[in-house]
Amino acid sequence: MPPPEASAAKSTASMFRRVHPPSRPRLAVCDPPHTRNHCVRNMVASVQAISTPAACSREALTSDMYALANYLLRSANLGTFNTIAGLELSFTQIKALCALEADGEERSVKALAQSLGISLAAMSRAVDGLYERGLVGREEDPSDRRMKRVRLTEAGASVPRALNEARLSALQELLGSLSDEEAEALGDALGLILSRREDIAAYRPTERGPRA
Repeated sequence: MPPPEASAAKSTASMFRRVHPPSRPRLAVCDPPHTRNHCVRNMVASVQAISTPAACSREALTSDMYALANYLLRSANLGTFNTIAGLELSFTQIKALCALEADGEERSVKALAQSLGISLAAMSRAVDGLYERGLVGREEDPSDRRMKRVRLTEAGASVPRALNEARLSALQELLGSLSDEEAEALGDALGLILSRREDIAAYRPTERGPRA
């Protein structure tokens, strides 16, 4: 039989536990819309902890990314085609203007034709039309007077800019529909990707406009 002192100590400890139960971590109380106390982030972390294997998650992510890309492509195409219709230019002429804008420097008609996979005769006709409308400047090649060098004019540079703005409009519409929390989460995710993928980050818009 245990000594009286041990029984008294055990009884005191038991009484203390009843009066002062062990403290438990307090859970953050969130409002019904789940917008306070980082509730959204906590839910995301919980979902990630109980999610299926990474392979299945990536398959679902691929499907979601395809849906997003397809939506943006269709939306951007609608605006782009409407812009093209108003330009009254052939596709060859538009491609030539975009190629000159991307290079940022003048090129010979021959080099332009080769880069776009178009015959020299077809490119010469396209450049003639662009020159007549003041969209390109044209002069003899100093090293070969038989060749012509072509450069964008300010009016010509406005064409690729208009096409890029039409593409961006679909993104702007989508981002405008996001809540602040959704926009912040998307920005964080894209920041992680672009910080290690310079080939993608290179397409960020600059003062000259988005890269075509």
